[in-house]
Amino acid sequence: MTKILQGATLIDGTGNQPLTNAMIVIEGERISKVGRADTIGKISGEIIDLAGKTVLPGLINCHEHITFKRYRGTFQEMMRWPKARFYFHGACSALVSLKEGITTVRDIGGRDHINIALKRAIEDGILIGPRMVVAGQPICMTGGHGHELCREADGPDEVRKVAREQLKAGADFIKVMASGGFVSRGTDLPTSSQLTVEEMRAAFEEAHKAGKKTTTHAHPPMAIQAAIEAGVDCIEHGALLDERTADLMASKGVFLDPTLSALRVTAERGLEMGRPRWLVEVSKEKIAHQIDTFRKAVRAGVQIVTGVDSIGEMVLELQLLTEGGLSTMEALLAATKTAAECLDLADEIGTIEAGKLADLIVVDGDPLADITSLRDVEMVMKGGVIYDPARLDSAIGPAIYRMT
Repeated sequence: MTKILQGATLIDGTGNQPLTNAMIVIEGERISKVGRADTIGKISGEIIDLAGKTVLPGLINCHEHITFKRYRGTFQEMMRWPKARFYFHGACSALVSLKEGITTVRDIGGRDHINIALKRAIEDGILIGPRMVVAGQPICMTGGHGHELCREADGPDEVRKVAREQLKAGADFIKVMASGGFVSRGTDLPTSSQLTVEEMRAAFEEAHKAGKKTTTHAHPPMAIQAAIEAGVDCIEHGALLDERTADLMASKGVFLDPTLSALRVTAERGLEMGRPRWLVEVSKEKIAHQIDTFRKAVRAGVQIVTGVDSIGEMVLELQLLTEGGLSTMEALLAATKTAAECLDLADEIGTIEAGKLADLIVVDGDPLADITSLRDVEMVMKGGVIYDPARLDSAIGPAIYRMT
């Protein structure tokens, strides 16, 4: 049945100025017409009056671990969960994401291909959740960053084989670990490089041959530069980025997914969520430098996308992007149009335009004036199907960590 959304102010995700008294006509799962109500004219269908509301594209979270989203405890404790718990946690987390207005998630790594199974369950209509783009398991060196989660591999041939295994299992993109991080203390230094250029190139070649995108966890400049030399499409985190490397990313068209909110939430609420005290203290120390580092990417013109990792939160992420130098509109584009481009889905999602999938959200307020209005999503539509956030919330177990 035709759905007609009318009367709202439309922020369409293209970067254009908001359109007042907008009409969006939806046929099945796709948008058929968009414009001012007085120019489209009368159309038969179910009319949804949104006067006084704002409509935006569904938000896109480019860095998520949906099978352990906002888990409690340490990473090592969580990785000892029985396999069934990851399935249950992921199904519940999918409702959390959709409730928050996130209609597409790029799951950046899960145990035992559970994220792939979750994606297929959503596509098959067994579960309700956001559209998912999944990595399967990331690839790291033996004992490397997040090795409890990853497929460990050493040398280009072994890495190539593991990348092929991920693609065979149904991975939509390939993720590798170019550097250490903040999961383990003493043996996993965020300043150190891990996989080599040759190893990463082998993985990226396999992804690109299959028409898939690539990304890498990387903090220090030398690891980011190595990944770029190897042919990466996106950098996750980039917490130690310098100006020279930011310029290189911009010149090569490499996206940055800075995951700023993950650090902030860890510093402010980490102890409450069972994170180790040393990690909370390190996060507090890094806050003073985080935004300054991010500003280097903004000044260089790097393409920025939104991602929250396993502990962050989307609206806080958008707030921090603006604190780091993006305009509010640019921050919204990072969560819509630019994110869709990063996922190679710009022909389908990311903007509200005729022919695209009807992924959109409705809020009461003006996100350009107050981006925190996105915390109160009143309606979510994914592929033309309407979801009530309040009803989704009622199905979410109380143990799942939710920011409201």
